[in-house]
Amino acid sequence: MDVKETYCLLCPLGCTVGLRVNGSAVTGPEFCPSSGQFGGRVCPRGLYLTELLNHPQRVSVPRVRKGEKLRDASWEDAVADLSSRLNEIIRTSGPQSVAIVTDGMRSTEELQAVGRFARVIGTDSVACVSEPQDWPLVASGESAGVASLEEAECVIVLGDVFVTHPVLASRIIDSKYAARGNSLFVVSPRRSNTAWFASEHIQNRPGSESLVLASLLKAVRAVGKIGTACDTWVDGVDEVGLLQAAGISRSTVAKMASAFAGAAKAAIIVAPSARGMTDMALVATLAGAVASAAGEGKNCMLLPSGGNVRGAWKTATEESWMSSSALINSLQAGKYKVLLNVGTDIASVYPSAGLTAALAGLDMVGTISLLRDATERMAAVVLAGASWLESGGSAALFDGSVLTWDAAVSPSWGTRTVSDAISLLEGALDAPKDSKVKAAKPSRPSPVGADSLAKRLEAVRASVSAPVSLGMTAISLSAAGQSGSGSVTGRMDWAAEMFPGGFIEVSMADATAGGISDGDSVIVASESAEVEAVAKVTDRLQAGVIGVPEYDVNLRALFSWVPTADGSFSTGPGAARVTGKQKS
Repeated sequence: MDVKETYCLLCPLGCTVGLRVNGSAVTGPEFCPSSGQFGGRVCPRGLYLTELLNHPQRVSVPRVRKGEKLRDASWEDAVADLSSRLNEIIRTSGPQSVAIVTDGMRSTEELQAVGRFARVIGTDSVACVSEPQDWPLVASGESAGVASLEEAECVIVLGDVFVTHPVLASRIIDSKYAARGNSLFVVSPRRSNTAWFASEHIQNRPGSESLVLASLLKAVRAVGKIGTACDTWVDGVDEVGLLQAAGISRSTVAKMASAFAGAAKAAIIVAPSARGMTDMALVATLAGAVASAAGEGKNCMLLPSGGNVRGAWKTATEESWMSSSALINSLQAGKYKVLLNVGTDIASVYPSAGLTAALAGLDMVGTISLLRDATERMAAVVLAGASWLESGGSAALFDGSVLTWDAAVSPSWGTRTVSDAISLLEGALDAPKDSKVKAAKPSRPSPVGADSLAKRLEAVRASVSAPVSLGMTAISLSAAGQSGSGSVTGRMDWAAEMFPGGFIEVSMADATAGGISDGDSVIVASESAEVEAVAKVTDRLQAGVIGVPEYDVNLRALFSWVPTADGSFSTGPGAARVTGKQKS
C-alpha cells in the first residue's frame, strides 16, 4: 500500500490530504503530519472526500437516454450521440443557442479546456457556477494569506469561519491566547461556533455587516491611526444612523477600533455563508479599507467557499464569460436550446421552479458528471467525469497562491478527465475547428468606487431598516462537513449523518410566541418556496431571525435566486414565514 499526497478543493485553503492507495484503488484517507501549511490537518470534508471516488451514486460509465431511462453506454457511443445532437442543433439554431456551465471545483487547466470548447463551438454563453458570495469576494481585491494570522494581537471575524473554513480555527485560537490582552471580535447575527471563542461577540442585525465596517473605519480614524489619504467620504458617514440600523452600540465599535488599530499586527477575516451579508462586494471593499487604514501590520483575508474560485475568476474574466446569474436569466427567457453542464449541478446551487422548468424545456441537456444529481436526471447524454484527485492540474487559492499536483490515481471505473472528454467532443464536431474559434476579449469587474460607497451604504441601511415582508429574516447556515450547496459533500455518508439538513433554527422568543417546541414539524414559506422542516429551538439567534441550512437543496429554495437590479444574485438575507404544522 502506498500513501500519496494531494490537495483538497472543497474550500479555497488547499489543505494537503493523504490517500491510501492499493494498486489503482483509493482505500481511505491518511494523516500527513509534516505536510502543507496546516501540518496535515484537514476538516471533515477533506477527511472523507475519498468517499466520492467509490460512491454508490458515482457516474462510473457514460449513459445515454433511451426513452424514459438513462442506459449505460460506451464512450464511443455516448460521444457520438452527444456530438450528433449538438451538431444538428448548431446547424439549425446556430452556435449561440448553446450554453455551457462549469464550476470552481475544476483545475485551471480544465476550466481553460471549457473555454476552448466554447470557442470551438462558437458560443460566448459560458458561466462558472459558484456560491453567490464567491465572485464579489475575489473580484474586490487581493486577500492576505494564512501567515497574516501569525502573531496577530487582534482578529476581527465577519461570519462563522470555524465552520466555513474549519482548519483556520486553531490558528485563530492560538492568536487569541498567545498573549494576555490579545482579542478576537466576531461580528455575526448568530451566536456561532466562532463567536463562542470571542473576546466579544457583536450580534448585528442580519445583512448589516457593511454598516458595521463603515462605522469601524470612521472609528479607526477617530483614534488617530488613519492618514490623510483616507477617502473623504468617511467624514460624511453618519455612524450613529448606521449603527442604529445595525443594532449595535458606538462604544462597542470604538473598543474594536482601538484594539485593531493599536495592535502591532492584526487581521480582519470575511468568511460569509451564501446568504446573510448584503452587498458582498461592499463588505469586501470596506474590510480591505479598514485594514489599509489602520496602518502597517494590518491584513484582510477574504475567504470564498470554492476551491479554485480565483483560478476560475481569472479564466472567466480573461475569456469574457457571462455571470451565472445572467446565463440563468437567459435560460429562463428561452434563449438557448442546449445546456452543456461540465461538472456542476446548477439545479442544486440555484434551486427554483423557474430554472427547473427552463431546463426541462431545453432540446437537450448534456453533462460531464462526477455524481448523479438533479441536472443529470434531465440529461439526454451523461459522460462520466473524473474528480481532481484522478487528474493533474493547478488551482489558485484564496490568497492567489497556486497549487500544482499530479493525479493521485488513474480515473476510476470508466471515467475520463474533463479535458479528455472535451477533446473527444471537439473531435466529433462537424465543422473545421479553426473557423469557429473566436478571440477572447478580456474584461474584469470594476471594484466598488469611492463615489458609490455612500450610496451603497445607504441602500444597505434602508434594506436592513425596512420591515420584513413575511415576518422573519432568513440567514443561511454553513456546516463544517458540508461545502456550499452540498451538491457534492451531501453525498458523503458521514457528512450526511453528522450534518443533516431538514431543519431550521428558530429563536427561543419566536418559538414561544408561535407555540413551537424543539423538534416540532413546521411549515416554512417564502415568496419562492414552501417547505416542511423540523424546528430546532435555539438561543443562538435574535428574535425575528431563522437559520436555514444552505446545503439542503429543498430549504435552499426558500431564498430567491432571481438576479437583483445589478444582474447578480443577492448575498443578503431572505424572508420567510414559519408556522407550526397542525398536529393530528
